[in-house]
Formats: sequence, structure tokens, C-alpha cells
Amino acid sequence: MQGGTLFPTVIFMVCVLGVALIAYARQSQERVSALDTATQNYYTAFGIYKCDKFIDNLPTVTDLGGGAAELKPGAFIDSAGIVRWEPQVLSGERRAKLQTIFDLYALKVTNNSIEFPASLNNGEVISEQDTKCDGKEATVQVLVWNEATLVSLSKVSIADLGNVRLTGNGMAITLAFVAKDVDVPQPTSTADLELLIANS
Repeated sequence: MQGGTLFPTVIFMVCVLGVALIAYARQSQERVSALDTATQNYYTAFGIYKCDKFIDNLPTVTDLGGGAAELKPGAFIDSAGIVRWEPQVLSGERRAKLQTIFDLYALKVTNNSIEFPASLNNGEVISEQDTKCDGKEATVQVLVWNEATLVSLSKVSIADLGNVRLTGNGMAITLAFVAKDVDVPQPTSTADLELLIANS
């Protein structure tokens, strides 16, 4: 005590033990998370709604054409309006976001526009500045149901749309361009989710 070294030594040892315990806890948590999702596939229903109806010519498989190098691993178009993604890949790399689905469909989405590829919706470009819905102003937005079985919405986003998180199995997501106060429905492909999830 006279030398004044006991107290600093105790504090130092407490800090070292605290850091070691935190590191161990985080490592253990990540290991459990990886094991839980190692063999899982998650399914998400996805649709694009313009004014008063869905775009109906969504591709049935992932097109591994010219943009294949830009596609993120771990996500695939399973059937029309259904995306299958692997949480152990996307979540592990912090890329489980809606931008992954936009990339699969080769959509260029900003806060105020949607640009379709030539193979989808005739390559149309929808923008808040130039496109109307029955003469009314309309906006680009993303509507999310964390579970397709839920009637109420989980989230509506009008900005930073590509960063909307993919959080679990059985989500329903509609990318919409609609006038104010329009009720946007879940994707029509939502009906296919229950069987896919049961068999996954």
C-alpha cells in the first residue's frame, strides 16, 4: 500500500478479466448463431406495385447473365415473386438487406424512382417527377410485413430503400409507386410462402 501499486494492479486485473469475458461471450454468441442458421433457407415474397396493380412479369429464376458478377452470393429467385436467401451468408456478412433483392431483379431504385431492366416491365423508368397515377402525384416506398401472416404492416420506408433489413423467414415486401392514402397489398406470391417454409 505504501508504494501505491496495489490499487492500480487490482484495477488493471479487473479490466483485463472484463475484456476477456466480453470477448468470450461475443465469440460464443456468434458460434451459436452460425450453428442455428447453417442449413437454413429463408423465403421472402416480393412484388412491385404500380398505382393500382402489381407488375406481373417477374422472372421465375435468377438470370445469371451479364450482371452475374454484381450479384451477392446467398440469394436466389426461387420462383415468380419468391426470393430464397441464406441467412448464414447474408447476415454473416451484414448484407441481409433489400438491395440484395433489387440486384437480383436488376432494379435501380432510388428514393424517388424505379428503373426496370429491359426484360422486366418493358424497361420502364418510373419517377416521382414524371410519372402520375391517374393524374395524381405518387411516391416510391417500400412496405414490409415481417411475417406474411400478419395483417398489419411492420414498416413503411420512403428513403434509403435498399438498406431495409431482411430480418427473418416468411417476410412479405412490396416495392410500391402509389398516390397518397392508397392501401398497398402484400405480394400475390405471399400465398406460396407457407408451403415453401414448411418444406425447407
